[in-house]
Amino acid sequence: MKQTIGEHASRPVVAVESDSTVLDAMKLMSEKCISCVIVLAHGEPIGILTERDIVFAANWLLGQPDLLIKEVMNKPVMTASEDMSVAQAYSVFSQHHIRHLVVLDSRLDMAGIFTQTDLVHSLREEAFAGVSDLIELMTSKVLNVAPDVPARYALSLMARRSVSCVVVVDDAIPVGMFTERDVVRCIAEGIDLTTALVGDVMSSSIVTTPMTTPPHAAIGKMQEKTVRRVLVVDDRGGVAGILTQTDIGRVLDRQETKHVSRFFAEPVGVAGASPGTA
Repeated sequence: MKQTIGEHASRPVVAVESDSTVLDAMKLMSEKCISCVIVLAHGEPIGILTERDIVFAANWLLGQPDLLIKEVMNKPVMTASEDMSVAQAYSVFSQHHIRHLVVLDSRLDMAGIFTQTDLVHSLREEAFAGVSDLIELMTSKVLNVAPDVPARYALSLMARRSVSCVVVVDDAIPVGMFTERDVVRCIAEGIDLTTALVGDVMSSSIVTTPMTTPPHAAIGKMQEKTVRRVLVVDDRGGVAGILTQTDIGRVLDRQETKHVSRFFAEPVGVAGASPGTA
């Protein structure tokens, strides 16, 4: 049976009204461990606020706890029919540089959100058959910081370099990561990122894999552990690189468009994606 984004979409849709504060939205995202909230006006989706948006706007947000979400959200929100193929959703992600699609049912009601994570989980092993070495897939230049630097410094690095995390290393050994989700959690909990040390607020549970791991196996580990990044380590346990969902997308980008579809199971009928206009 061929698969659609409706079958893979994350549910339920978590939404807030446009006159909610950004802080309220972050508290909700942290509580539910989700990467975005949909912004509504009169019950209709008009925008989206993601973890990445918060990282980019964090310096502005930190001094304005009452800032309304409608002032910082991305708009319009991209929507797609639930019978869109996963391959076509990948094309929309790639073309528009986004990581979320609001999935609409036959009545045009929100039925779920199809995310970059959902896309990675739907990949077949053969998608990486042409990649023989993990070094071809991973990002080799990894931003890292010591545990005793201020968390706000790590945040500024993430924003300036447009990355989803920094790796925290102690004596050249990775001890954690400071991620977009950690940023949201810290701000939601009222933690002062200027005085807090990154080692105290980082995620200490990290998934690692040796450089010798076959690419499909590294992807399998990401899928099995339900994580968005896997740290690649050398034979001494040091950081050799990082494998992220964005890295996986870059590999698919190198494939010819006509061949990408075979890496996903596609439905017979396909509907297009469109920006929300409500």
